[in-house]
Amino acid sequence: MVRRWVGAVLCVVGGSLMPGLLSGCAIPMPSASAGVSEVQVRLVHVAPNAPRIDLEVGGVKAARGVAYGSVSEYVRIPAGEYDIVLFSTPETLNPGQPASSAVAARTVANLRGGGVFSVVAANEPNRMTALVLEDNIHPPFDQALVRFVHAAPDAPALQWQGEQGRVLLPQLAFGQVSTFQAMRPGFTQIQVAIAPSASAPGVQSAPSRSIPLQRFDLQLEAGKVYTLYVAGLLRSNPALSLVLAEETRARRLL
Repeated sequence: MVRRWVGAVLCVVGGSLMPGLLSGCAIPMPSASAGVSEVQVRLVHVAPNAPRIDLEVGGVKAARGVAYGSVSEYVRIPAGEYDIVLFSTPETLNPGQPASSAVAARTVANLRGGGVFSVVAANEPNRMTALVLEDNIHPPFDQALVRFVHAAPDAPALQWQGEQGRVLLPQLAFGQVSTFQAMRPGFTQIQVAIAPSASAPGVQSAPSRSIPLQRFDLQLEAGKVYTLYVAGLLRSNPALSLVLAEETRARRLL
């Protein structure tokens, strides 16, 4: 099954990718003494050519200065509905001058109690979107759980292949995320290709077979969960790359 980000909450595919610019009103963080349950949240930065990103949840900074291709640690916060804001923080030429920040994207999300979430900075800087994915931190002890995310904004639908060309996922469009699938732990190779029937750049007709783009080496561990983001740009820089986000438990409380 393939799912798509729609607004702030991950939904089954049934519409187009929405920018997540929902509301300018601030929804504050619930009081820790209110007796509400907790959630875990982190930031994944896969927006090519965007500067470092800060994540603000309910008016409180949950991650600071996360660079492209990086993943922050999870933090624990009370469950609830939040105004989630991404701030771009370009580096200054003067080390003594504080960095200026600007709102790059925002959305509203209901983070239900006990959930684990990644806020994803996606798309190019002038179209950045704040996307919310629900993560999984409960893998089988003898397998690795893996899901795939297409986060390369100028690439057509992609196919994910394992060793010997075995198709792991036949087609995934930009802004889509697969469900989790169990994979054998150990060394493996993942190949990303233009999916058959996808419109390829510079090709007038859609290919009848997949067109290989990039191969990545991975070391998967049993009892761990991974989200694999294809990030970057197909026709420009930064080039396509794989951002591997391991899903673990939060180490600190905001």
